[in-house]
Amino acid sequence: MDQLANFIAITFIAHYAWSYYRNCYRKGYSMDIWHFSLLYNLFVIHIMLPFCRSDLNIVSLSPALLRNTQAHVTEAYLISAFGYAGILVGGELWRIRLKIGLRATFARWMELPAQASLLLLNSKPLLILHGIVAVAIIMGVLAYYFKVDGFGFNLRGLLLVMPALRPIAQFTAFYSVLVGSYALVRFVVYREKVMLLVTALITIGLLFFGERANLAAIVMLLVIGTFIRMGRKLRIIWIFAGVTIALFFVFLLDGLRNPNFSLAAVFGGIAISMFYGNSFSDTRDFALILSFWDGHYFLGKTYLAGLIAFVPRFLSSFRDTWAIGVVTATMAGFSPKEHPGLRVGIFGEAYLNFGLLGVLPLSLAIGSVVRLIDMRMKQSVALLPRKNIRVFSYYLMTLPIGVAENSSLASSFYSIMLILGLSWVAQRVAKAIKITC
Repeated sequence: MDQLANFIAITFIAHYAWSYYRNCYRKGYSMDIWHFSLLYNLFVIHIMLPFCRSDLNIVSLSPALLRNTQAHVTEAYLISAFGYAGILVGGELWRIRLKIGLRATFARWMELPAQASLLLLNSKPLLILHGIVAVAIIMGVLAYYFKVDGFGFNLRGLLLVMPALRPIAQFTAFYSVLVGSYALVRFVVYREKVMLLVTALITIGLLFFGERANLAAIVMLLVIGTFIRMGRKLRIIWIFAGVTIALFFVFLLDGLRNPNFSLAAVFGGIAISMFYGNSFSDTRDFALILSFWDGHYFLGKTYLAGLIAFVPRFLSSFRDTWAIGVVTATMAGFSPKEHPGLRVGIFGEAYLNFGLLGVLPLSLAIGSVVRLIDMRMKQSVALLPRKNIRVFSYYLMTLPIGVAENSSLASSFYSIMLILGLSWVAQRVAKAIKITC
């Protein structure tokens, strides 16, 4: 089975290279959203396969856990590879014309978050107001963090032992990332200096949260929009340079969370951390979970726990048992009060709940949505002036699919929908009393 897995991995890597050259580069883009999304999954699933099998994972796992994990790496890979193939098929579904309005209906529903996103992107006064509120909330959370735990860059560690603070901190992060990313876009498009100030203050505040994903999310919207807006003017060498810088900051922040921080250790351990640490360990961690799994499907319990994410875990025995982070940490033998849970990849939760019957529809949906976003962004740039900001509104369409990939993101979905809903109400009220918003 290992040789079969190796052959499948090489085949998908070769397919990506062919698809990128034929369907992206030759069509005028140094990178597009479809191939950018595939590239991340290609790295985590296929390129990381031999590293997940290596004994060097001892830097992250105990000898006993390593042996158990290595026995299930191929199984975890084949499940993820099946999902990756489903993404490719889902992306091709847009070529099928049944003439019953199915594609139009799907697109109309999926574009609702984009319409709400555009409302906020287009309103400078609303974004400034949100920026003031976001910075104020961040300052309040950090003031409490420093008072209780002292100065540091690991608020996440405090949240594990103080679950009552977790909902507030999570909402603050989601809110701030949304506002910060939109403010950064407006600064780049319209050169509004106040937006750069909003983004800078939010970014500095989120540094202390210790969550690398938050900082990456702030710039991600700008990055993916730039791919389409610049086309081939964006040189590939710039993309590689950007990825390199991003990876450095990922591992720098990881080092800052360590009480024995050393810049030399960060530089020296980048390669080890990248391939054998916990940053891109989805397949390895999925294999670890499979080694403890008894084969009984969860039948949607973790998704139900995500759907009731508005109920704090410490108030719900069901969420405190079935939240995906709790489940994976407990299965691996870690305490949920000391460990936030393991990554199981974008298909791990679907598989643990419903098997391959859960992976297939999820992968088809991911492929369809990402392809729709790619199409709409390219159409927007082709048809509208460069100063039009609509191209950046489509990325929010990934949020519902993200919840299906990882139910713990349900809280972010609720938070962002609440923010956009309040923005819509504020704009309608301002319009009614004749205030420009």
